[in-house]
Amino acid sequence: MVSSPGPSTTVSDRDLPPLFRVSDEKALAHQGESFRVVRTQLVVLLLATATASLAERVGSRIPSGIAAVLYALTIVIGVYASRRRARAHWQAHRAAAEVIKSLAWQYMVHGGPFHSRLRNPDALFAERLEERLSELRKVGWEDSRESAAELGLGQITGRMREVRAKPFAARRDIYLRDRVVEQLTWYGSKAGQAHRASVRWSGVTTMLTSLALLTAVLRAVGAIGSRWDPTGVLSAAAAAGVAWQEVRRHRPLTYAHSLIEQDLDTLRIAMGTTVTEEGWADAVAEAERLASPQHTDWLVRFGS
Repeated sequence: MVSSPGPSTTVSDRDLPPLFRVSDEKALAHQGESFRVVRTQLVVLLLATATASLAERVGSRIPSGIAAVLYALTIVIGVYASRRRARAHWQAHRAAAEVIKSLAWQYMVHGGPFHSRLRNPDALFAERLEERLSELRKVGWEDSRESAAELGLGQITGRMREVRAKPFAARRDIYLRDRVVEQLTWYGSKAGQAHRASVRWSGVTTMLTSLALLTAVLRAVGAIGSRWDPTGVLSAAAAAGVAWQEVRRHRPLTYAHSLIEQDLDTLRIAMGTTVTEEGWADAVAEAERLASPQHTDWLVRFGS
């Protein structure tokens, strides 16, 4: 029988290093900006195509002028996006947040390099944290810390030290309940959301492509005149739908999140039954590896 985590100390995001919460908030802000820019660019490009098609039908310069403005606006949005680098900043801050969170959990429960035999876990935590953040700073992570007191050791909270001081059984229960089960729930939820979005958008693009095919056939047999041809607009709409799916990565994320959920659940059972204190540090390191963004990205490549 799998041991159930007891009602001991509960660890939430509020108990993690303050820098985690800052990086997490910035990651969400940059992620939202990144998706908004891409969505706006696709919509404006689609409107430009529709307006250009209308201009051909009515033979007026006004729709042609509007289409030109919309095409120019699409270029402006692209330049804006390249300068803002919202996607790069989003990924850098997300990586930083997850690094901080993972190191904090390993520190608390004696996982990975922070095993019980370690003489000075605080110093190692500070060293590993600053090393990883230094790497991420080069690719767009913005350090919000303003004083030396917030560096390294300043990110270890009282709750983190309190959990680390607990006996093995208590630490195990806290980790299984507040970290592993929480991650299982998150990955399961995200896999379901990504699958539903993939099905929805696949249906939309299939419908638009089918309509484009139908109009092309009707025009070929002379059922519709040359002055009214929505094929181009329908094709552009279908292409925009495909592009949006590529940006959101619905299908590969469904694959990746489902696999991670399965692997974490298998590891959870082992950690609650057969993993002893001697093998605990390695088991925690494996759980953190499975939950890392790098592992997700690796799986996404195979699910594409």
